[in-house]
Amino acid sequence: MRHGSYMGYGFYGSYILSVLIILIIIFLIAFILSKQKKKSYFQKGIETLKERYVREEISADEFREKRSVIEGLEVSDPALIALVDRYVNGELNTKDFLEILEEIK
Repeated sequence: MRHGSYMGYGFYGSYILSVLIILIIIFLIAFILSKQKKKSYFQKGIETLKERYVREEISADEFREKRSVIEGLEVSDPALIALVDRYVNGELNTKDFLEILEEIK
């Protein structure tokens, strides 16, 4: 009678499977949180633009232009985050922003 001879990896197989499942769950949670972080940063930039528009610091056309530029970006570098922050706060115009963006990439 050879009990357990058809158990695959034997006694440790269940431990290996448990560890793999836990690692997959951790990876999925980290992936989802990183996607939310990217979206939340650009939402902050859009909120700043909305506040500037309400205070009449920027025109409706400028608001639409800046919002469309920001929405098309993907966070890939901390320098990009700082650049977007400067752009939203009005330190850069669109032409300068796009030139610096090309240099970063």
